[in-house]
Amino acid sequence: MCLTVSNEFAYMENWLIMLLNTYNNNPSSALAHTINFYLNKLLHHDDINFYSNKRCEYLAMQRFWRWQGAKKIN
Repeated sequence: MCLTVSNEFAYMENWLIMLLNTYNNNPSSALAHTINFYLNKLLHHDDINFYSNKRCEYLAMQRFWRWQGAKKIN
């Protein structure tokens, strides 16, 4: 049986990709906080329970983006 993610979960993942691309071009601590916010939303979404590998990846990403948000970016 193949499980599919909800539209809401897929939308948040796509939004996260867009935010990461934007950060790549224009880094800022505010954008790092926004990325962290969306990672938190994904980690608390019901669909994350079906994807343990994504959960691990998002937890690692969240630690990184918390650190990025705390850094002073010129």
